[in-house]
Amino acid sequence: MAFFGMALIWFVIAIASIVLALADRGNVILGIFGMFAMVICGVAGIFVKRTVIDAIDQGRFNDAKNDSIVWIVFGLVGFVIPSLFLILTYAKISDTLAAQQPVGYQPYAPGQVSAQMPPPYVPPGAPQPPPPAPVQPAQTQAAPGQQPYHGHQTPMIRCKNCNVQYPMFMHSCPNCGAPKE
Repeated sequence: MAFFGMALIWFVIAIASIVLALADRGNVILGIFGMFAMVICGVAGIFVKRTVIDAIDQGRFNDAKNDSIVWIVFGLVGFVIPSLFLILTYAKISDTLAAQQPVGYQPYAPGQVSAQMPPPYVPPGAPQPPPPAPVQPAQTQAAPGQQPYHGHQTPMIRCKNCNVQYPMFMHSCPNCGAPKE
């Protein structure tokens, strides 16, 4: 909403500046800049809804956090008010994500993520090579009498249309888009 409010303010400034410039009392440059700022704020207002707000509603908090950085930069064009709100959004999402991380959580260090190689191409009619032996991850044993830590359990709901489970706080199914009943 802050982007739309700033678009309206830039529209008024631009029109007033252009009218005053035509009357030889104003600066037409401010009017032209105001028109560009109005367009940028209007477009940013639309896309903030699509990228940040909808991502929060669907539970994609990391995506919302990353996308809010982009719109903070665009908000700087429309004075500082939209950027202040987005900086607050970024900080709150960061705090929420940090509070929900399991104890001892460490993200992957750069270069440490590994992916499996795709199977080699074998032409039709050639003998199939034996499959590679699967790598067994190290099993950690919980001490006797202790429950293993499973992190925060989010209450889930099942979609009536596609039978997919999703968190109860979401307003619609992330798979088919059906509203929560």
